[in-house]
Amino acid sequence: MSPSRFRLRRVFKRPITRLAVPLASRGVKPNTVTYISLLVAILSFIILLLVGSQPGFAVAIFIVGVLDGLDGAIARLSGRSSDMGAFLDSVIDKVSEGIILLSIALHLQGVELFGLQIEVWVSLSIMGWLLTSYTRARAENLGVKDLDVGLGARSERIFTLFLFGLVSRLDWGIIIVAMMGLCTAGYRYYHYTRELEEYEKTDQ
Repeated sequence: MSPSRFRLRRVFKRPITRLAVPLASRGVKPNTVTYISLLVAILSFIILLLVGSQPGFAVAIFIVGVLDGLDGAIARLSGRSSDMGAFLDSVIDKVSEGIILLSIALHLQGVELFGLQIEVWVSLSIMGWLLTSYTRARAENLGVKDLDVGLGARSERIFTLFLFGLVSRLDWGIIIVAMMGLCTAGYRYYHYTRELEEYEKTDQ
């Protein structure tokens, strides 16, 4: 299964590239955009916790998602792709995800869904989000080539929260992204182990 053709980033690739071209030509650094994405994630926290606006929060995290694609596009167009930039981007992504999920947990504190407190659902989301990244990173380190599998990658999870936030139903959104993350991590584990088994057979 290679679901990369279903990815949201393919849908947004062209408009993001169009936005990146003038920024790259003006010398905007990819790392600058990465740091701005962190600031917007912090802004989303403030909007949700202090203002209490789920739609406003949704718009902010949508911008975070756009900026996450924009920094990479600028790096490629300007020839500034680097290991340091990729490392920084990955770390900032995780910090931003933590801020987003923490803000939801605090905003919905005390809410119970399907017999579980919202904190449990957020914890499951964190587990799923971490495992999707970790399984991919380990598989890549072990030489797996077909890495882009599973339909619940970061962009899809952020977009799901964006949609549910727009209609002020982050409670349902967090349940769905929790399931998306865990299912994607499970599928990646299954897929990568099969790939590794095939590699080991060919090496014998």
